[in-house]
Amino acid sequence: MNIIKHKQVILIFLSFLLVTGLLIKNSSSAAPGLQTIPRSLVIVKPVSPAKPVHPGEAFLLTLELTVAPGYHINSEKPEDELLVPTSIEFKQDPAFEVKEVNFPEAKTKKFRFSDKPLSVYQGQIKVKIKIELAEDVCGSQLVLEGKVRYQACDEEACLRPVSAPFKAVIKIAT
Repeated sequence: MNIIKHKQVILIFLSFLLVTGLLIKNSSSAAPGLQTIPRSLVIVKPVSPAKPVHPGEAFLLTLELTVAPGYHINSEKPEDELLVPTSIEFKQDPAFEVKEVNFPEAKTKKFRFSDKPLSVYQGQIKVKIKIELAEDVCGSQLVLEGKVRYQACDEEACLRPVSAPFKAVIKIAT
């Protein structure tokens, strides 16, 4: 009899957790016009150089951004000052210096929520980043950490801006 009561208490507790979780999930504190965003709308995949890089040399790191179907992200230079541009930020490290960040050409599209066409990315884009290793960098590899900040939108509205972290491992030539 004790085992049955114990199972009932556990079942009631799990039901409570489920209901509480659903209530929290559905009670959004988002401002009007902004929706909450699932993290998986943009996948960031760093592509490091295949060959080891010598200290003092520059190399190209590519970030492949894959935007979920039905969504777009603002370009790095959106046409509307109220929209958040896509940007890339690296964790500071004296072992390297970012020299250039080259976004691909954006598409200009008209959406229902804007009076004018906007500069956006859809599908997969490749951002090319020129980075230079410090002369005194040592070790067999360097881990570059950063984040891509973006604002995703669908045909109707834009979501809150979020950041997607990434890590890229660079092999260092000895």
